[in-house]
Amino acid sequence: MRALQCVVRLALLAPLADALLAPPPRFTRRRGSALAAAPVAGASSKVFAAATGAVSRLVVTTALGAATVKANIVTPEQINGLAKVVYNFFLPCFLFTTLIRTVATYGLSPELLLLMPFAACAQIAIAFLVSRFLLVPLVGVKPRSAAARELTLSGSFGNPGVLPLLFFDALFAGARDASLLPRLVALTSFYLIGFTPAFWALGNAILADDDPDAACLVVSPDECEAETRVDRAKKALTALLKPPPVRAALGGLAVAACTPLRDALVGPNARLANVFAALTRFSGAYLPSASLVLAGSLIAGGGGDDDDAPPGLRRIVALCLHRFCLLPALGAGALFGLAKVGLFPAPRASPLVWFFLLTQFAMPPAQNTVVMFQLRDNPKGAKRQARTLLVVYAAAVAPLAFLFNAYLTACGL
Repeated sequence: MRALQCVVRLALLAPLADALLAPPPRFTRRRGSALAAAPVAGASSKVFAAATGAVSRLVVTTALGAATVKANIVTPEQINGLAKVVYNFFLPCFLFTTLIRTVATYGLSPELLLLMPFAACAQIAIAFLVSRFLLVPLVGVKPRSAAARELTLSGSFGNPGVLPLLFFDALFAGARDASLLPRLVALTSFYLIGFTPAFWALGNAILADDDPDAACLVVSPDECEAETRVDRAKKALTALLKPPPVRAALGGLAVAACTPLRDALVGPNARLANVFAALTRFSGAYLPSASLVLAGSLIAGGGGDDDDAPPGLRRIVALCLHRFCLLPALGAGALFGLAKVGLFPAPRASPLVWFFLLTQFAMPPAQNTVVMFQLRDNPKGAKRQARTLLVVYAAAVAPLAFLFNAYLTACGL
């Protein structure tokens, strides 16, 4: 609870930071840039206030949820049931409606349909390899222990949507070019097309790393009974498409790509507008429900840590160095390297795409990792993960403010 109290105090400072640190808004436009500049380049105080506000919103939501669990208003069994509702319904509604709305607004450009999903998979692959072969040995845990799997999971997947969108809203809402924020939302939506199947497939494989068949059937390792590699590949593909969030993302993309179906949901004369409105209403329950699962796991996770769990301080420091130092450096190096050889545009030629991809390399661990533990009926693991996330998110304010300010400057925003 001490960590929770410290984080709540940090959250309460957000309005004060907004009032004292945020300078008067100024907007500039760079000649030759494809996009108008948004907030003040180099306005580090504003970026720090945005970082504090974005993190504090998530933390305050978690704190309020933790209070309900502490007061026995919500029970551990209800938290586990809510995790299943998030996984099977609220998150699929969120992905389905967001993708349809994004395509209806911006169309299916190659930048959205091809680059973003590929970038998501590439970033996850880089983070996974670094986590598996550098982070785990650095912390000093057994390679196939529960602690190693938890560290690998935390290091492999950043927060792809909720936290970045809070940052984007704080930085770009009210910019002279009103299209900047909606375009960042569009990039986020299509990034999730690649992130979602990779997260639920590879994430479950990481947690089932002690099962030799997990790499074959990443979502349902207990069903891997195929004898040949071809049969295993077929079963792996079936398992990859099994999670409801994956099917919702692909289904949303398919509906969005079919003009008659899309117009029936979101067109000017949409005959199914009420259906889409109902799904959108349910999608709004995703974030608060996921936050409640995180909070409930923090309080009601069962007994103490496993014997092979790494020391708390070492785990937190290693994760912070990994997610806020090493991965941002690798991501920036990869993008600059691709630009150097002509395989990717320069930062000033495509500033918004650069800014988005750089920020994804700097995000703290995904909140849905806690949901994943709950779905596997592992409350002790969910509790450890929730504690880790809470402290890492609190520690993320300063490095994220520094990194976002550097990204804004490098991209000319």
